[in-house]
Amino acid sequence: MPVSYNPRTGHIFSRVTASILTLVLLCPGGVVAQTPPAAPAPSPAPAPAQPAPPAAAAVKPETVLAPGGARIVVGPDYRVGPGDLIEIQIAGRVDVQRTALVIDIEGNVNLPPIGNIPVGGLTVLEATRRVGDRARAYFRYADVTVSVLSPRSFEIAVTGEVQRPGMALVSAARRLQDVVQGAGGLTTRGSLRRVRVARQGVEREYDLLRFELGGDLTQNPLVEEGMRIYVPARVGTVTLSGGVRRPGEYEVLPNGSLADLVGLVGGFTETALSSQARLTRFTPDGRRETLTVDLKTALARPADVTLRPGDALFLPTVAPLQDVIEVRGAFQGTPESARSTVAGKPVITQRLEIAQGDRVRDVVGRLGGVAQTADLRLAFVDRVPSAGPPQRIPVDLHKLYVDKDETQNIGVENGDTLVLPVLEDKVFLNGEVKAPGAVDFRPEWTARDYVASAGGFSVRAKPEEAVVTFRNGRTYRLPDAPALEPGATIVVPEVSVKWYQDYLSIANSIVGVISAYAGLFVLFGGSTTGSYRY
Repeated sequence: MPVSYNPRTGHIFSRVTASILTLVLLCPGGVVAQTPPAAPAPSPAPAPAQPAPPAAAAVKPETVLAPGGARIVVGPDYRVGPGDLIEIQIAGRVDVQRTALVIDIEGNVNLPPIGNIPVGGLTVLEATRRVGDRARAYFRYADVTVSVLSPRSFEIAVTGEVQRPGMALVSAARRLQDVVQGAGGLTTRGSLRRVRVARQGVEREYDLLRFELGGDLTQNPLVEEGMRIYVPARVGTVTLSGGVRRPGEYEVLPNGSLADLVGLVGGFTETALSSQARLTRFTPDGRRETLTVDLKTALARPADVTLRPGDALFLPTVAPLQDVIEVRGAFQGTPESARSTVAGKPVITQRLEIAQGDRVRDVVGRLGGVAQTADLRLAFVDRVPSAGPPQRIPVDLHKLYVDKDETQNIGVENGDTLVLPVLEDKVFLNGEVKAPGAVDFRPEWTARDYVASAGGFSVRAKPEEAVVTFRNGRTYRLPDAPALEPGATIVVPEVSVKWYQDYLSIANSIVGVISAYAGLFVLFGGSTTGSYRY
């Protein structure tokens, strides 16, 4: 169907189009701005606007992902450069404009409608101020924030005494120590205190030990394009031992100062005898000599001690005298306990410091308690008094812990030895059995089974009076005894008269006497058929 052209309609369309283009030119921010996700409800019309003060620079640390997935916090001192992806946020009174830009090779960002802004080489804080100054020339109300979305990456050379020397791809947000660790760390010969960094023909040395122990960021700078890192070999070391906060072996710098090194490792402990330090060093002819040094005066400024490679400083400490006892046997033990086995069961040996007034219960508690294999009734304390013979004091821990008998909670003294034997898995048979002795404990056996394992009753046994005695001292008749436990003892008494054996023994004795007399009569009594002749 043909469509006719209406001149009046075309004139109206032209006027509407012209009006829209005029609004776009007058209000560029209103077209490209983004409305915040949760805009507040409209408020009553404010009073007539006053001229806005200059917007303060808003800078916050940004967390970004570095190569390898590690998270890096980029702070206001980070210097932006070509290749960085940054975000510029311009907040007006109502609208917020966010623009992500990559800094070009010349260090500029092109921000519409402002144009090119040079930010390369500036810190994040400086870049925020520069963009803010330019933005306020175009917007009446402008609060500017510059943040780093993704720092640039580049290659630098890492050589010398590192595990994996070569070229390394690093982020501009990384620091010197990160790069050295990324190369596998130092070799055993590498110097931690003389790491050399060269850039644009200028070489500097950095002391990473000062950063690790003291947190000095000036010794751990951010990496930059064109940087070359070289880790030399160590020249020499000194050894600190005794009453210092961090004893160990440390690299010594040329003309190294003892005061600086002691300050770096945290100083001396409270118990250090700084007036009796001993410094051992090599003399020019190769001999070793030891000097006593009073560090209170030797390290007082401006005095100091110059360190040499191979020096060893020992600082004695004041150790208070402490009472000590030895414990052995079936205790739970501590990480410091020496462990072994007795009869296949674990036991410990340990020297334990005690305080004045400590008792057996205190010592057992400090050792974690007794083991399940302990024979509580047979514990004892060996003591050697200053005068008199050695003593062995029995301690019944069963009475102490089960019966609450505090008489068993004796005090311990310096030099005592507390012994807790293991529980033997044996049942003992004494008296009139054919093979008396110890028999391995078996939980399913009764008392008669143990007697049978010993060969049964002997001929002089009196079974009806046999008894079973348990470790707790309770005694039962053999037929009435409950299930036996390790350490139980079965006693079978001897019968007083066994009639046929006793009568046989008496008859044998009588026959022996008669035989003896008959022999004497035959020898000395003469013949029945004649008389003696002389």
